[in-house]
Amino acid sequence: MTSVLDAERARASFDCRELTHLLDGGRERTEGREHLERIIEADPVFANADIYSLSRPERYRRAMQKQRRLLELSQELGISELVLRGAVHDDLGTDLQNLMFLPNIRATFSDEQQSHWVPRAESWEVVGCYAQTELGHGSNIRGLETTATYITESDEIEIHSPTTTSTKWWPGALGKTANHAIAYARLLVQGRDLGVHNFMVQIRDIDTHRPLKGIVAGDIGPKIGYNNQDNGFLRFDHVRIPRTQMAMRHATLHKGGEYVAQKARQAASYSSMTFVRVQIVMHSGHALSRACTIAVRYSAVRQQGSAREDGSETPVLDYTMQQQRLLPLVATSYAFHFAGVHMRTILASGDSGALHVASSG
Repeated sequence: MTSVLDAERARASFDCRELTHLLDGGRERTEGREHLERIIEADPVFANADIYSLSRPERYRRAMQKQRRLLELSQELGISELVLRGAVHDDLGTDLQNLMFLPNIRATFSDEQQSHWVPRAESWEVVGCYAQTELGHGSNIRGLETTATYITESDEIEIHSPTTTSTKWWPGALGKTANHAIAYARLLVQGRDLGVHNFMVQIRDIDTHRPLKGIVAGDIGPKIGYNNQDNGFLRFDHVRIPRTQMAMRHATLHKGGEYVAQKARQAASYSSMTFVRVQIVMHSGHALSRACTIAVRYSAVRQQGSAREDGSETPVLDYTMQQQRLLPLVATSYAFHFAGVHMRTILASGDSGALHVASSG
């Protein structure tokens, strides 16, 4: 017997399977995605039957268990962690390691610095967060208040939070998970304010995971959503780091205080956030499409109204008012998806200016 949903799909003016291939980027990608999804769905660690009964601490621990199992499966199957992650339809508190932390290292740290930090981050010895947003300022990077003062005598940089509003607030993985932070702060050299730069700062002990001296860090608490993620706060009290932990691909601070910057430094400084904007567009489309799928399917099987000649009632989806509420949202989910695909194309071309414009609208 044909199901109600099968009957609805049969009325489509297009091939539903071909549309799936288009969204995935081809038949092979669809088949590969579905293969990985079957592996994930068969693994009990990724089960979500009780997810809404868990407390926030329990949801955080469950997310960590899933991340650990993800890394194990990656090694067992010989599949890239990032490829496998795409088949896990959960929010994981460790996502920013590959979404923001590592991309920032690759984009703004010199080759020599990358040779030190990238292997440690890829092996998860160094677990990082992207500490840009403050209580007082977020997207307005020029308004950030955290300072990074070069100390000539010791050849160090002193990271400090001079005001309450300079407290780093909301970075993901900062609350409990990260042991390092890429901190954005104003570089002060011999009385000159050279603008906002990024610095690698260890915030927790590698062995004990306790905050280091001068570090005050913690979780900001429950949020309206995304509670698998430990968004946190961070304050620096005159924390010293080596000069060489300033990101130096596009600007160099030499021993003694000589500073040299490239023209591309400002664009590079927000490259990680621009990359995240692309992901937000894609993920917004995916999230909206999942919500629409649930609503449309339910509207197709849910019947309401007076009985027809065959004894059935009218599917809710056949009511014009329901269509007016749902179909614009379905169309919007497609718009998000293809806009994200276009932005990824711009990202791959390396045109950071065009991407900044496209992702800021």
